[in-house]
Order: sequence, then structure tokens, then C-alpha cells
Amino acid sequence: MPDVAERIRKEFAHVLDTPADRIGELTACTEILQVAPRVPFYAALADGMRQHLGHRWATR
Repeated sequence: MPDVAERIRKEFAHVLDTPADRIGELTACTEILQVAPRVPFYAALADGMRQHLGHRWATR
């Protein structure tokens, strides 16, 4: 649901664009990518997570 995610990001930008958020987001993403090889649920998310990280952090 990319449209919902985008709306949430815009509505809560004042909270989600803080240094603490960026650290939390990176932490969650790295934990998902770390267990992806062992957990099928996370493996299914890994490619989308990599794309998200590439897009999110390329725009910084």
C-alpha cells in the first residue's frame, strides 16, 4: 500500500524526519535484512526493503 505509506510519511513528517527516526528505521531495516536468509517471511520483504533503503537514503 505505497499510497498509504506515502500519506503517513507526509502527515507525520515532523516526527518521522528526525535523527531518532532515521536511526530507528535503519535499525529495523538492518534487523529484517539480517534474518531474511533464515526466516521466509522476512526473506519475502528483503528486496522491497533494499529498494526502500536505496530510495529513502539516496534522497537525503
